[in-house]
Amino acid sequence: MNNTRPITASRQLTRLFLTLFATILVIINFLFVVTAADLIYRYADEQAEEVIETIEEDWPRNKNQETFLNAYVARQDDDAIEITDGEQKYISPKAHKIFKRIDQRNLAIKNLQLTRHGVYYLRQQKIDHNRIVKVAINVDDLIELTCWLLIVTLLINLAISIIALPIIHRLARRWTQPLTNLDNEIDAITPQSNRLKTLTVPQQPLEVRKVAQSFNHLLGRQYRTMQREKEFIANASHELKTPLAGILGHVNLIRRHGDKHPELIAKSLKYIDQEAQQMSQLINELLILEGHQTKKLTEINLSKIVFAEVESLQGAYHQKFITDLNPNISYRITKGDFQSLVHNLLENAAKYSPTNSTINVQLTADDSQIVLKVTDQGQGIAKENRQKVFERFYREDESHSNKVAGSGIGLSIVKMIIEKYHGKIMIRDNEPVGTIFTVYLPKQK
Repeated sequence: MNNTRPITASRQLTRLFLTLFATILVIINFLFVVTAADLIYRYADEQAEEVIETIEEDWPRNKNQETFLNAYVARQDDDAIEITDGEQKYISPKAHKIFKRIDQRNLAIKNLQLTRHGVYYLRQQKIDHNRIVKVAINVDDLIELTCWLLIVTLLINLAISIIALPIIHRLARRWTQPLTNLDNEIDAITPQSNRLKTLTVPQQPLEVRKVAQSFNHLLGRQYRTMQREKEFIANASHELKTPLAGILGHVNLIRRHGDKHPELIAKSLKYIDQEAQQMSQLINELLILEGHQTKKLTEINLSKIVFAEVESLQGAYHQKFITDLNPNISYRITKGDFQSLVHNLLENAAKYSPTNSTINVQLTADDSQIVLKVTDQGQGIAKENRQKVFERFYREDESHSNKVAGSGIGLSIVKMIIEKYHGKIMIRDNEPVGTIFTVYLPKQK
């Protein structure tokens, strides 16, 4: 069983800021140590340079060399000077012992000599052809002062870290609070709700605001999709319920009176067959609309499909179909898609057109697109309803909807196929009466 505590954004931010804070402190302390070491080295070098310059100027004029050396090292008891003048050597007090310590194998960093008895800056210089000056400057006091300052700095760093930890944690929680609020609001959203619920959009930070806005757009699309699905299920249930009720009624009629009135059987079976075919057609169209699968596109002759659909519908309807087709128009599309598109457009025109009226079908093409135009002389479509006719089960004239056969989703299938191929469809009035459906399918590059 995994008992690992989940890492929240607040904890991650806290760790990040603490790591950054600790890194900055380490860098500052390191720079302090480097700067202090450089200052100590420069100070010792300047002291040694000053001693050598003084000896170079005053030594020849001074007749009491021992007093001169004692006076110069009086400021710091652990400093040492050694002057070799020809064959004679002059040393300050303790110089012999100090130089002996330095001459032992010790750790050396440039001119700094680290001995068991202290740290010395060693400088040796020839000031003329027979005189050599050797100077050892003790820097223990400076190093001790630097160590104390470093300890104080580290204690201050520790105190600042202790104070900063809850502040950083609080700031991290404050910065991640909008995310926590979004998470809580998302958990509270239930898909069964009949009302659109959106998230509170914070003003800051910008990224969280954009996430909330994008999620609200997603919720809106999802809500509209769910509402359409609920409407679709309700409408489909209603459309299927009517023929099913008729079928069950005639089955019961045959069951009750079939023996005594056999003439009812043939009539009822004919009705059952018609309603069953209508249900089958509706179910097939619903499957096309809801479970349409992409098939491999092939270059097909569109004109032949239009001719075939016109010939098929001429036998079922009493309108006159007039075609204006270029016989050699091809397009990359699945045959089933274009057949459904043409069939539903022509059948829609035939259903809502008077008997013996004319339906014109025109198919043209240019370098950029295919244009299919279907013109009827029917009752027309009001401008405010021209987008609604593509909705499932929508019929503009509900009072005559039962007189017109069909499932009510033919134009929905047309719109779906056109959008699949990135085309568009337009509706406008035909003069003096009727409607013109124009489909534009862009040619694939």
